[in-house]
Amino acid sequence: MNNKLYKIMVVSTVSVSLLIAVYSGESAAGLFDGGKKSDSAKEETEKVSAPQKANVLSLDAVIKFDSLSHDFGPVLPDSMNSCLFKFTNVGTGTLEITATKGTCKCTVPELKKKDYAPGESGEIAVTFHAPKFQGAATQSVFVSSNDANNPKVELRIKADVQTQIQVEPEKMTLSLFEPNGGAQDITLKSKDGKQYAITKITFPGNVFTIDFDSNNVSDVHTLKLKVDIEALRRFLSGSVIIETNHPECKTVKVDYTCMREFETSPAAIIIRDAVENKTQKRTIYLTSNYNQEIVVDSVVSDNGIVKVVGQKQTENRFEFEVEITPPARKGKLRVFSDTLHINLKGKVPINVPCRGFFSPSR
Repeated sequence: MNNKLYKIMVVSTVSVSLLIAVYSGESAAGLFDGGKKSDSAKEETEKVSAPQKANVLSLDAVIKFDSLSHDFGPVLPDSMNSCLFKFTNVGTGTLEITATKGTCKCTVPELKKKDYAPGESGEIAVTFHAPKFQGAATQSVFVSSNDANNPKVELRIKADVQTQIQVEPEKMTLSLFEPNGGAQDITLKSKDGKQYAITKITFPGNVFTIDFDSNNVSDVHTLKLKVDIEALRRFLSGSVIIETNHPECKTVKVDYTCMREFETSPAAIIIRDAVENKTQKRTIYLTSNYNQEIVVDSVVSDNGIVKVVGQKQTENRFEFEVEITPPARKGKLRVFSDTLHINLKGKVPINVPCRGFFSPSR
């Protein structure tokens, strides 16, 4: 083979190799370094392919619900109610539902199977156990799947629980200084005209005395309350639970609240990032909610961490200037505590707890 023919063959071979390299995305430099891509070429390829892979994954399985909420409207207390949430896999891959869970035991979801092919539809049956008492109710069901863009869907359930016994008042605001605590009579009236008897009444402590006749069958009942003020001081809020034998309303309630005689602001002292033996100052306000005279006998603390350094009285309020000095830290202990006792003449002491947390950097 002559030299001219040999040179032509070499040039042709190199040209073909370069064309192949360009077509396959390789640089000419890659051709002469053993056919390997350069690091920069690999990085550019990965930058382009990564988003494309992510998009493919996000479209692999897509769950779409016909509706994300269901409103039962008016329901009876303690009733069982059911609804369906329908969905479709509108993605390109198999949809896998990994979990369905309600926010409480009163809301139970049920799913017949977990895998759905592209275009396939399914449904989640939800059973909702309504509360015993009247009022708006809201619950949720959470659906987890392999939908990369929406891995956890929240389905909302609403209902308006309506009793067949109307109770008035539904709420009472009581007082420590009004006659009989300012309590009203409680009236229960059947909405559907059915007669019933009251079978049981419960409430916190011995706040009330309520007489009733369990043999009295009627569509209207009136209850008179006698209030024990000292018991009310111990149980300032709660509910009167009234049980009946009405076929569609077994229980009704009346909530009550009462302001305490005195209260402090803040109710508790919290010290964060405390440094041992470094004093901090606070102001505590003691107020009479009934415009009663405040007579302070003494103010003391359990551990001496909180000390009163000044006080000022207005018509129905005291201001206490206090200093909080964190104690020496023992070992790895991070918390310290104390309680300030404000002793009032002829009244129950007011206690203000103090809780401190040492700075973790010290």
